[in-house]
Amino acid sequence: MSKELPQIISDEEFSRLLQEREKAQRALRTEHDRWDNAGVISRGHQPSDGLPESTIEQNFPRIAQKLLVLWPSEACAMYLTSILVNTREARQGFPPRVVEDLLMLHAINDMHLRSGKPVRNATNTGTAKRPPRI
Repeated sequence: MSKELPQIISDEEFSRLLQEREKAQRALRTEHDRWDNAGVISRGHQPSDGLPESTIEQNFPRIAQKLLVLWPSEACAMYLTSILVNTREARQGFPPRVVEDLLMLHAINDMHLRSGKPVRNATNTGTAKRPPRI
């Protein structure tokens, strides 16, 4: 263990170093914000668990709420299929990222159903895990 004392700097030098560090942190944040929009929160509601909202929660909050109610169940699989398969010509469809997320949730729900573990159905309000975060 060294007996040397750390070099003491003046208040002015300390302030200058703090300003340089803050400037560098701002530059990094600005660069990061250009490509990372995971923290973007849609107006009107905050994430309930403190995590950033998924693409589905941001763009289609009603669908997200319905998935929470039905997860995991046969009813959830049927609902996911019904919103993924377009049966009306006037429908615009989902953005590609949302389709990917819905397909992934469909696959995960299917794995839960095939695992043989008891899952709740739409009428059973027993405890069940939330759909995974996307």
